[in-house]
Amino acid sequence: MLELIVTIVASILIAAAGLYFCRRRELRYLQYFQQEEYEGKRFLSWCKRNNVFDTRGSLVVIVAITVVAACSLMGHTCTVLVSSICSAMLFYKAALEENPLITGKVRLKLTDRATRIFDTGQSINALLELAGTALSIIIFGKNALAFCWFNQLLIIQLQPLILVLAKVLLDPQEKALQAQFAEEARNIVKLCQPTVIGITGSYGKTSTKVILTEILDSVAPTFSTPRSINSYMGVTREIRERMKESHLFAVIEMGAYYLGSIRRMCGLTPPKVGIITAVGQMHLERFGSTDNLYQAKSELAQALPNDGILVVNGDYELCRRMAKENPKRLTLIYGLDKDNEPLDAYMFDLVTSDKGTSFKIEYQGTIYEGFAKLLSKPLLSNALAAFTAAVALGCAPETVLAAMRNAKTESNRLEPVRTALSAFAGAAVNGNGKDAANPGQVLRLNDAFNSNPVGFSAALDVLKELPGGKKVLVTPGMIELGDRQAEENERMAKKAATLCDLVVVVGRTNREALVSGLHAGGMSQDKFLVQDSMQEALRHLARSYLSDGDVVLIENDLSDLYESTPKF
Repeated sequence: MLELIVTIVASILIAAAGLYFCRRRELRYLQYFQQEEYEGKRFLSWCKRNNVFDTRGSLVVIVAITVVAACSLMGHTCTVLVSSICSAMLFYKAALEENPLITGKVRLKLTDRATRIFDTGQSINALLELAGTALSIIIFGKNALAFCWFNQLLIIQLQPLILVLAKVLLDPQEKALQAQFAEEARNIVKLCQPTVIGITGSYGKTSTKVILTEILDSVAPTFSTPRSINSYMGVTREIRERMKESHLFAVIEMGAYYLGSIRRMCGLTPPKVGIITAVGQMHLERFGSTDNLYQAKSELAQALPNDGILVVNGDYELCRRMAKENPKRLTLIYGLDKDNEPLDAYMFDLVTSDKGTSFKIEYQGTIYEGFAKLLSKPLLSNALAAFTAAVALGCAPETVLAAMRNAKTESNRLEPVRTALSAFAGAAVNGNGKDAANPGQVLRLNDAFNSNPVGFSAALDVLKELPGGKKVLVTPGMIELGDRQAEENERMAKKAATLCDLVVVVGRTNREALVSGLHAGGMSQDKFLVQDSMQEALRHLARSYLSDGDVVLIENDLSDLYESTPKF
């Protein structure tokens, strides 16, 4: 009887160690699950692709199973002692786990939803521990310890699935909460009655939103979602927290996550004006085909009332098709390519410097001159979209152009930043080995957000045009391009090889395609290098290569999901 009681106590210690380890481990998995926007299929595919299954805790457990089983031949006391030591080792391993709240490029945010998923996962773990421990003791009695350890092996390896299961179990509650919050937001929109401008596109949404908000806010109070918030619940939260009756305009960025998502967003914020910035290759992986992408983006045009205003980018054939298939009271086509006539708004005579770009706009037979602190044709195309929409809403062209002079995009959209060599990437010394007081500077072009083929190519053009010393490209390549991902990355690398003095390939996601493109473009082996992370790449440049006057283009910066392969 005494041996059974001791076994029960030792089993409880095993379960406690397992629960603590799974708690720490589940937090780390939750960090990546959150980055996959709680999409179970994508998260489990990432786990499988990167082989991120547990080894650290499992090694302790396998040792425990083996040693405890062997010690059973030497007596019960030895078995309990060894099992307790292994429990202590598992506690120790758990304590060494990284804290995702303070580590990683994209840290875990314990939102209400994340907390609910985490707590539910912990409850599932506790039930499995209780059931496994009880069954082991009932069936095997005082010889249950090895089987209790085997139970730990199963539970530890099941953590990704348990996290997804927790999310699935919470879905009904989550949908009810979302419906309640969305109804509150919908009522706020009805109360405030702003003129809603919806913006969607494969790329350019956020920049267009920021520029248009700057313009409209100079005329009347304007609501817009911050940063790149464009999901249904993200917009819902912002409306509930920030929309006021004084807002006469509301600029809403609408992301397409699946067919029907923009239609759903338009039900939340019925648009009077719709802007389609592009229909391109981004998110092909998510939608499967260009036709599905087109249908998803068309939902904004379809949601506009007949007396609404539709503004589309005439430089994209599918945008022009959308305008033709969804005629409104006022349909305006803008563009930078005169060959795509007719254009209602045409931007030309672009002159770029490191301060920004001067340009001319032809609109309804009149030519206007302007300047914006923007670089590259894609960003200027977004500015033209904002100009066209603002004028269509009744703003004077001169007022719009004045506001555009001060307009900026969100950070990391081809943002020019002059950086002291001593401060580049936090390095203590520069490429010439001089101390931190060196007055030299480099021009850093931060284009680190969500790269796409059009933006990548345009950024390379800017890099080529800007005066300066050595031209350097740092990139992990582009993602979410479906079957064309390797081809597009190789094509961009081939172009970079013709104009860069050095290319730094970051991470492993697109390494093979990028290196292949650099070779195809004629770049010699000593003109490019590979680094495992963006931080390592920037640190290497600062310490070993850069000098005063150099220009560095940072094209894309991937999250932990893509840049690193975590160890578990």
